[in-house]
Amino acid sequence: MKRSAPLARKTPMKRSAWPLADRATALRRTELKRRARKVKTGDDKRMRDACRGEPCYLRIPGACASDPTTSVPAHRNEGKGMGLKTPDVFTVPACPACHYEYDQGKRFLREHKRALWNAAYERWEPARAAKIGLKEEETCAV
Repeated sequence: MKRSAPLARKTPMKRSAWPLADRATALRRTELKRRARKVKTGDDKRMRDACRGEPCYLRIPGACASDPTTSVPAHRNEGKGMGLKTPDVFTVPACPACHYEYDQGKRFLREHKRALWNAAYERWEPARAAKIGLKEEETCAV
């Protein structure tokens, strides 16, 4: 069906309060409230901080650009899902190139990446324990 006349409003459009508010109120910026970081299961800042300044332990062939000033903690990819991370105990220091290759890279099969991460963790765990002074019962086996 074709309309013979255009639609017309029965009531006028409401005007917002913006033009009516005084300029000082409109331009004043409200300070953003900072929320504290939500504590999650498996969160351990000591484990993440231990990775800083360390050389790359992943050492993925063809990707590694080991630079201790930019090392980041690489979490294990087993046992996690979208938006989930494994506990911070399961981290190894990695250069950004190796971390990218481990998480998103397509060069290696998943099993090969797991083997590389497990080997890195075996090398890193005693070094981390010595660095932060962990007792034997605090360390976790893969």
